[in-house]
Amino acid sequence: MALGAPATIALSASYATVPTGQAMLGGHTFNMTSGNLLQLLNGGSASFAGSYQNPTAVHLLLNTANTTNFYAGSPVGTVVFTFSDATTQSMDLIVGGNLREWRISAFGVVNTVSDTAPSTLAPYTTQGVWTTTAVVGGTAVIDMVTVPVLTANKTKTLTGVQLIDTNTFGSLQIDLAGLTVEFTPPAPPTPAPVPTPGGTGTGNETGNHNGDHQNADKSATSAKKPVTTETNDQHGKQDDGSNRGNHHRNLAD
Repeated sequence: MALGAPATIALSASYATVPTGQAMLGGHTFNMTSGNLLQLLNGGSASFAGSYQNPTAVHLLLNTANTTNFYAGSPVGTVVFTFSDATTQSMDLIVGGNLREWRISAFGVVNTVSDTAPSTLAPYTTQGVWTTTAVVGGTAVIDMVTVPVLTANKTKTLTGVQLIDTNTFGSLQIDLAGLTVEFTPPAPPTPAPVPTPGGTGTGNETGNHNGDHQNADKSATSAKKPVTTETNDQHGKQDDGSNRGNHHRNLAD
């Protein structure tokens, strides 16, 4: 999923090297074609719309900036899912739990996370799916935060993802570099069987009948229609019903 117009901060302004194109990071594909990240602070938010049947998780390339130790253990953001039945699911982003500083070599910042084990109940982090050098020096990372879809919602259709910065104090920023949805598309419908051409019909009219429509159930005592002679542009040929018609069989799609 592309981040779109709200992503205005060039990744190359912070990272010496950056992922590009359709990048495989942490085992998932992210659209990195814009080369930009989205930055939120002081209660800002960003929303993304789509339609994903049977979702299992949303993966976000997510870090914070100016993440001083003061914020350790604090919830600073929320990820909200909206489904087609108008229900929602919310999970918190916690500094030191599933969120950390992007420039991990900086002094006095939260540069580790504790929630790294995969979970079906809470967000967890895959650290350093992209690791490089910061433009200003030191080690810089992009982490992948996985927000699972709860079991009760996995059979629904995900229609929206919202990222909210809930922190209103200090200079902490939330940086979103990419977002992708993991889902299971429904199986394609089974095609209807196609009748085999040339099958034997079961109707009243027998195949290859003559022009008098001699049906199998016609009374043997029925009188035969008189032969009519036409002298039009058919070169005097008689239409005595002896011409055999071609029967068109409709094939079901």
